[in-house]
Amino acid sequence: MSERKTRSSRHLQPSHNKKLDKLLNVLIGIVVILIIIVATFVFKWQDDAGQVEKDEPIQEQKNDKEDVKEEPSKEKNNDVTAQEETEKEPTDETQTSEQDATTETTSDNPNVDKVVTNKSWKPTPTTQTGQHVSSYDDKSVDWAEKVATVTAATGIEKDNMIIWRLQNNGGANSAIATVSTNDKTQMYRVSMEWVDNEGWLPVKLEQLNTLNGAY
Repeated sequence: MSERKTRSSRHLQPSHNKKLDKLLNVLIGIVVILIIIVATFVFKWQDDAGQVEKDEPIQEQKNDKEDVKEEPSKEKNNDVTAQEETEKEPTDETQTSEQDATTETTSDNPNVDKVVTNKSWKPTPTTQTGQHVSSYDDKSVDWAEKVATVTAATGIEKDNMIIWRLQNNGGANSAIATVSTNDKTQMYRVSMEWVDNEGWLPVKLEQLNTLNGAY
C-alpha cells in the first residue's frame, strides 16, 4: 500500500510544476509589459522636454529680432524729423533775409503811397543773346521779359494785369512800367534796368494811390 501512495504522489508532482511554470510565465509577461509601458512613458517624457527646450530659444530669438527691428525704426523716425526741421530752417531764414533786404520809404509824389526796394531782387532770366536792344513792341521777346519782371516785382499775374504804359526810362537799358490789376485795386509803377547776359532787374517799386497823372 505504501508503494501505491508513492506512485500516486509522483504522478501528481509534474502537474503541480506545470501550473507553477504557467504562473511564473504570466508574472514574467506582466513584468515585461510594465517595463515596456514605463520605458515608453520615460522616452516620451524626455522627447516632450527636449521639444520644449527647443521651442523656448526660438521664441526668445524671435523676440530679440523684433526688438532689433524696432530700434532702427525709431532712429529712422528721429532722423526724418530732424531732416524736416533742418529743411524748414533755411526757408525761415530765407524769408527773414528777404524781409531784412526790403526797404520802404515815403515819396514827395502825391500819387505814391510808398516806395519799395529789395536787395534780394534778381534779374528775370533772359533768352536773348548777342547785343541787347530794348524793344517796346508788345510782340517781342524783350517786351515779354519786361512784363515778366513786372510780375515778379508786383505779384500781379499777366492775365490779371493792365499795362497802362511801358516806356524808356531815360536810357536804352532802363525802362519803367505803370500797371494795375484788372479791378484797379492794386496800382504800381516799376522801374527796371538791363543786366548784360542776365536780363531785366527790378530796382524800384512804387505803390500808387491813383492812376491819374501816374504816367
